[in-house]
Amino acid sequence: MPQLCRAGLSENWLLKACGHRHWLALAAAHGLDKPDFRGVDHQRLYPAFMAIALDVSGRGLGAIGENASIDFALTLERIGHTRFRSKIDVAADTAGLAQVTMESAFVHRAVDGVNNSATRGGVARPCRLLPSPRLRTAPFRAEHWDDILGFARQDRQCLARFLIDPNPHEDFNGADFLYFSAFQAMLDRAEWAWFREPAALPVTRNRRIYYLGNAELGDRIALTLCGTRNHGAAERDHWVEFRRESDDRLIAIAFTRREPAGANASASREQSNWPQKPCGQL
Repeated sequence: MPQLCRAGLSENWLLKACGHRHWLALAAAHGLDKPDFRGVDHQRLYPAFMAIALDVSGRGLGAIGENASIDFALTLERIGHTRFRSKIDVAADTAGLAQVTMESAFVHRAVDGVNNSATRGGVARPCRLLPSPRLRTAPFRAEHWDDILGFARQDRQCLARFLIDPNPHEDFNGADFLYFSAFQAMLDRAEWAWFREPAALPVTRNRRIYYLGNAELGDRIALTLCGTRNHGAAERDHWVEFRRESDDRLIAIAFTRREPAGANASASREQSNWPQKPCGQL
């Protein structure tokens, strides 16, 4: 049951499943049987995710159990010369469950074997999708956003930190990059360390992750809790930044709304569980 976790449908599995379909759709758009993308100099190109958004509806991820049928419907559009966006509608037993929006750009390593040298590149093969001015959107800029999921940039705090050492067997993909879904997994690990609510396991209602960089194998990642709103019983919003420990480079920002997975969410809504480790302790 790789699709499930203790709290229902695994969000990590869902993101991987959607990411795989996004890659296959890009391959089809470029007339390829498999996602082996090459630049004009025949260099290997990879679709690197720049942003993902998960919006859950209906019963929620926590209501999905064994033998549920999960279906995906994907629409791909081109939002720039090297940038693409997919909108993936996810259904469970024919009922709407979530929409996953994924934005990617093609990149290659300017220096072989160095993830931090990744730079934009264009696929040599023609694409059947043409950029449309109607669809063009500016990429996320860490210093230019105002309000996301109710958090305002000027209200940033440093409430807690959590240090993670990404594992080559779990967190890096076959292209040797720190995998996009590993960021969601790191968020869950940090959230569990900070809040730890076994009586009312949280699941995601809304998630936004903006990717600003990557990391090398052996580079630890520091997660900083920049803002949180606690509604009780595992209902919580939080804003988290990811930084490489080696150079303090900001590599991702995430905003999340969480809710209880199921009936065990009857814990007191007056309880406020703040992070156990103040900022500065790892």
